[in-house]
Amino acid sequence: MDNGAEKHQTSSDFIHTQSNADLHVDTVKEGGDSDSVDRAMSEIEQQGQGKLKRSLKARHLAMIALGGVIGQGLFLSAGANLYHGGPAGALIAYAIIGFVVFWVAYSLGEMATYIPISGSFTIFCSRFVDEAFGRMIGFNYWACWSIIVAAELVALPMVMSFWTTAVPDAAWAAIWLVVIFILNLFGARGYGETEYWFSMIKVLAVVIFIIVGCFISGGVIGDEVFGFKYWANGGAFPHGVLGVIDSLVLASFSMQGTEIIGITAGECSNPVKQVPRAIQTVLYRIIVFYLGSVFVMGMVVPWDDPHNLNTSSNTATVSPFTLVFEKGTLASVAHIMNAVILITVLSCANSGLYVASRTMLALANDGVAHPFLRRITKRGAPVYAMCVSAIFSIVTVALSFIPGKGKALYQVLTSLSGIAGFVTWGGICLAHYRFRKAFKVQGVSLDILPFRAPWHPFGDLFDITACCVLSLITGYSYFIPPIDTDQIVGIVGNYAGLVLCALGYIIAKWWMKAKLVPLEDIDLFTGRADDLQELKEMANQKREITGPWYIQVWKRMLIVFT
Repeated sequence: MDNGAEKHQTSSDFIHTQSNADLHVDTVKEGGDSDSVDRAMSEIEQQGQGKLKRSLKARHLAMIALGGVIGQGLFLSAGANLYHGGPAGALIAYAIIGFVVFWVAYSLGEMATYIPISGSFTIFCSRFVDEAFGRMIGFNYWACWSIIVAAELVALPMVMSFWTTAVPDAAWAAIWLVVIFILNLFGARGYGETEYWFSMIKVLAVVIFIIVGCFISGGVIGDEVFGFKYWANGGAFPHGVLGVIDSLVLASFSMQGTEIIGITAGECSNPVKQVPRAIQTVLYRIIVFYLGSVFVMGMVVPWDDPHNLNTSSNTATVSPFTLVFEKGTLASVAHIMNAVILITVLSCANSGLYVASRTMLALANDGVAHPFLRRITKRGAPVYAMCVSAIFSIVTVALSFIPGKGKALYQVLTSLSGIAGFVTWGGICLAHYRFRKAFKVQGVSLDILPFRAPWHPFGDLFDITACCVLSLITGYSYFIPPIDTDQIVGIVGNYAGLVLCALGYIIAKWWMKAKLVPLEDIDLFTGRADDLQELKEMANQKREITGPWYIQVWKRMLIVFT
């Protein structure tokens, strides 16, 4: 490694790799700053803290990738998308965002497989772009997921109102926040096991919904043949191009979380094998779960159904998933589907707290958040980072219960998280673009990459451009006069996040005197998976199946199916 790369590798980088992946000192390449490693190790030992554990197994990661982030963005907000874009417009919106997400997943997967550290892409943005950019992305992403947790908690009382309205909405939000906080206290293994079963339920529910919904649409189930009747007479695009654009933010909110695979890489037992397998399911998830679900609900539920989340209805929100079963005269199944929706919202909130806490931990390790946030329990849970994230979420939830302002604040919440997602996705692709450019400039062979994103650099350039364009145009309808209160709320929700990110980046650049890292000085080696002795030992371990023959058969079946 040359002197430039030596200077770029700061002690905070080593704190990242040491505390998050339990690296040995020998991971530092020749010429690395070993004193920085010793200082970082000494500081951590003095704190007496635990460490993040590589306890996520292949089955956990596979199911998290398939269904871990399917939450109220699909099960509830899809109704708002149907209202704005119509059945055809909503499909187009989900397809566009899905195409963006596909490339983000592969770009991040390549970097996270090569350098598997927790809070990965915030560190990648610092190392491959500049430190100020990485920290802006980190705080943006932390705020994004803390807001998503809040949005899920706001949605939970809507789900519970299907059965009872006796319990106040604020009480439901507080109860469920305590539940997901306790689940996260068990560390990555607790999160992974919970999400495994939650995700399995969600995946099965969506598949059943698509199959039964097709039967309902065709008249096989129920008293009516729906087909494409709601697509006729302008129903496919009730609000034209403007409606499709309005659907984009909520569609992006629905697909937030594909990048979670990069966050979990630091806690996978074998990221070199597990992360690529999980990434390769993204395309199927987009096509089956999102496009398939939206297509079915667009056939059975009219875009102007008063139960859809829209600006003109005063009725309680009802999931379009539930409406489909009700229109098929399957009211009892609708109760079951609502229970599934409750699980999906809890699951997404659980994932949100996990991601927010790991991102805050990475920021603390990077020296831009208070050192006490590095505290990790013996179970591998960053407890103080979890507390800060949970407090931010509950304060945001409290704002949404202000009388008369709940709906407006809820729309701001979802819009803010959607725009924050565009910033994060664009940042990931920019980091990957410079990561690959550094390989070329430094003459390093791509053969050392365990997993490669296809069609480089098209995917990165397309996503960077798309994220910039989408983040700017998604709120333009709110500028059409006459401008009323709802439009002002929309403008704030769609653009306040961009303004805060720009200001944060400028202030960080000025405060840190950060400069764009020259391609020839980018550190491509610290934290490589090949250097992690722990991963080497795990990779060489073979799963032993013992016990009587029938126990061995049962265990082998579990391995195959899970």
